[in-house]
Amino acid sequence: MKIGKLCCLPLAGMAVLMMLSACGKQQTVESPDLLASQARQEAVDLGSLSSLTSAEKKAYSSTSKLDRNLSPGMERQVRYHFVKYSRERRGTMENFLRNSIPYLNYTKSVFRSRGLPEDLAYLAYLESGYNPMAVSRSNAVGMWQFISSTGRSYGLRQDWWMDERRDPYRSTEAAASYLARLYDIFHDWHLAVASYNGGEGKIGRAKEATGANKLHEIIQKNDTLDYKLQLREETALYVPRFLAISKIMRNAETLGLQPSSPDDEHPVLLPVSPVSVRSATDLVELSRRLGMNWKEFQAYNPHFLRSISPAGRTSTAYVPRNKEALARRVLSGTVSGAGWRYYTVRRGDTYAKVSSRTGVPASVIKQLNPGSLKRGSQLRLPVNGKNLPAVVPAAPSRDTAIASNSGRRTSVSASKGGDHASSALAELKGRRSSVRSVPATYKVQSGDTLTAIARKYDMDLDDLYAANGGADKLDTLRVGQVIRLSAPVAVASRSAPARRSAPARRSAPSLASHTVQSGETAYAISRKYNISFAELAAVNGGADALGSLSPGQVLKIPAGKTTAVAQNNTRQASPARRVQAQAPARKSASSIAEYSVQNGETLWSISRKFNMKPMELLALNGMDQSTRVKVGDTVKVIRNK
Repeated sequence: MKIGKLCCLPLAGMAVLMMLSACGKQQTVESPDLLASQARQEAVDLGSLSSLTSAEKKAYSSTSKLDRNLSPGMERQVRYHFVKYSRERRGTMENFLRNSIPYLNYTKSVFRSRGLPEDLAYLAYLESGYNPMAVSRSNAVGMWQFISSTGRSYGLRQDWWMDERRDPYRSTEAAASYLARLYDIFHDWHLAVASYNGGEGKIGRAKEATGANKLHEIIQKNDTLDYKLQLREETALYVPRFLAISKIMRNAETLGLQPSSPDDEHPVLLPVSPVSVRSATDLVELSRRLGMNWKEFQAYNPHFLRSISPAGRTSTAYVPRNKEALARRVLSGTVSGAGWRYYTVRRGDTYAKVSSRTGVPASVIKQLNPGSLKRGSQLRLPVNGKNLPAVVPAAPSRDTAIASNSGRRTSVSASKGGDHASSALAELKGRRSSVRSVPATYKVQSGDTLTAIARKYDMDLDDLYAANGGADKLDTLRVGQVIRLSAPVAVASRSAPARRSAPARRSAPSLASHTVQSGETAYAISRKYNISFAELAAVNGGADALGSLSPGQVLKIPAGKTTAVAQNNTRQASPARRVQAQAPARKSASSIAEYSVQNGETLWSISRKFNMKPMELLALNGMDQSTRVKVGDTVKVIRNK
């Protein structure tokens, strides 16, 4: 169709190409067969209700505004496709049902809000199988299959950064606007829907040439028209196919259709909330801080083509509704990390040469890196879409995870020894309470990036930002530059457990204190006392005052954040007599529980669900990284009582 129909596909069958632009991967998604010429006699044979089962009769007899009072010829075509799709293409229909789960209610609400027939929402099944990533041979894109020019006409932005034809929500609004306009032209929904496929010009000329007022009248006289005016068979059959699919999807339960199971390419998507993203925001880092991997984030945001949000303007991202508050908190600060790569300017480089080497348009390079090119300087560029980093999601809050004990009880791997689980839990608790020490500073080497440095020392980028006075101070790295690293305080030996804290007095002091030790950073201290960096900065003169700490410096610690706060004093006589600060008390004790693997889950997703590190989950179950789980398997997890 001229606004984005799969118009170049053969009549014997239809395929929609799926293209993940960020990684260049293509997939084929099945669509229902077109009715070929030789099948028309069969359509006549199926023209009687006697060919339908009782369930099919019940489903077929249900009508809406768009499929009432059909002509006999249109009725036979609709019934033929109804039988074909509900029987022979049943698997395809179930795949389409699965794809539409996140979007169908929204699309219906959009059409209702415009005063349009709700059944127009079923048109996306015919266009793309409700696949936001669908691409046709004519380069029509998205769930509603807009070609570039028509998409722009209806406000769908398309540039190097994003393609809003792939935005399920914006493109639905555009499709509703276009269909409303088509109805205003023809004042007939069958003609309007046919125009969505063939174009209003084609339908308008055929209508004028035949003198017909209805689509079925144009089709009856189609063979008498000049070749250039004739409707293609695909367009002539478009409305019957749409009406047949509408009957099937309206009555999926009656027909016994069940959505296909989710898989790696079709994950379960939760209800979303839109959030505003500032210019040049690192989307890879945003996904990590939301506890999502990059592939999950892309499933919610297929319209983003790069690892960085568009520079020079705000944009909209969609996040699971239960992560909206977290997303807004994250986006209120600086979000920068693994989505960036760095290019060192060489002798003789121009913007055109850099563009040729990196694949980034010269205009984008200038926009992201204002100023002139200087040999040896580093340019900040979005990560190449084909080489996106394997980003490890940040762990979600443990107290939101709930262990489930339902399902089959098939052990993934047999434990050696009856106390394997308890000893593993003790080991993991010890591992969590100790932190590997790192140097106080690091000198930047040639080719270093912040991400590489953080990985080298098993740190988060937040550690580096906080230790160096904020992300803005690390925008550009230079060879030889010295940056500070977080150096967590070593934990007391297991053989010498910390003294139990005395019962709290009725009137606790408003602030406690901490004496800075050699190599400590403000961020490490905030983690030690289970407070945020912002809370620590608020009582110590702001973030700038914490950018550089000196041994012996005394910091204020907000009271009530830990069970015991070390009252360090540099004048204490002997280290043996110093009172060590106890580790922050957990909100609730940890225990081992069994969890039954659900459909579509992996060990990775389970570890995130229970705020465990993947290696912790593997160790707890005596598994290694090659272990795979299936639905119904039982794994041990750590949960709060």
